[in-house]
Amino acid sequence: MQASTSGPLALVIMGKSGAGKTSMRLLIFSNYTANDTRRLGATIDVEHSTVQFMGDLNLNIWDCGGQHKYLDNYLNEQKENIFGNVEVLIYVFDLETTNKDSEYVLYDECLHSLATYSRDAKVYCLVHKMDKIPDPEKKAQTVELYRQALAKRSDLFKPEVFGTSIWDYTLYHAWSQIVYKLVPNMVTIENHLNNFRRLTEASEVVLFEQATFLVVCSASADPAAGLDKYMNVSQSIKAYRYTCNQVQLPFSSIEMRNKNYSLFVEPFTKSTFILVITTDTDIEPAVTKANIREARKHFVKLAD
Repeated sequence: MQASTSGPLALVIMGKSGAGKTSMRLLIFSNYTANDTRRLGATIDVEHSTVQFMGDLNLNIWDCGGQHKYLDNYLNEQKENIFGNVEVLIYVFDLETTNKDSEYVLYDECLHSLATYSRDAKVYCLVHKMDKIPDPEKKAQTVELYRQALAKRSDLFKPEVFGTSIWDYTLYHAWSQIVYKLVPNMVTIENHLNNFRRLTEASEVVLFEQATFLVVCSASADPAAGLDKYMNVSQSIKAYRYTCNQVQLPFSSIEMRNKNYSLFVEPFTKSTFILVITTDTDIEPAVTKANIREARKHFVKLAD
């Protein structure tokens, strides 16, 4: 019942130099801010890092430098080492590239090596630096054009395509979707979260991973509720926690109340935080907190 696997899951991040691969990795997994990433230099060869996610789910992340000499090495001398036993390939397309055709060629070569050594891998394509396009409609059109072009480039792999930027919630949205599919007992966790929401008469409940504050899963009384607002909450809480750390104040929880709703962000299990929103003014805050405490005992068995 735990989020466990038999060993670390390999995630390979690939793309041309300057695409923003290291910036997004550090923003998600190392508590960097978008401004912090401005001082980063080019990645030399491959940077390895192992992060723990949702209990004992270990992610072995390979951040591959995008300079030509390294790319040539990955796709020739080291291709079995780089592409062997890969669970996820994340290819980052640079929206500012001046040579889109060469990006597609490199992507094709990566998929060819992946097909040879890791045929069951999942592929995600991030069209990065979307903040360069201010118009929302043009953003959606750009991502759709990439989605259509990439769908034609491989029969074996069916990539999921996201538009991302380090300056807004879109990066959290993409990475939340990626890790969501890596947690083996996610359906069980979702079912229990839905039961918790119904039993407590909460309007919305969201489970966040403790270290990254990525959205693990959510439950809402509104079937039309989208994930975007939860990603915004994720980004805001992480920024607030960063500010607390800067002034050496521990981040513990958040409680907000007004005439329309009560909102609680509380530590839940060892590896998660929970967000609970109630709109029924007859439900006392103390009752909601007591419900969270009682549910914690149960969810420890599922999420840690």
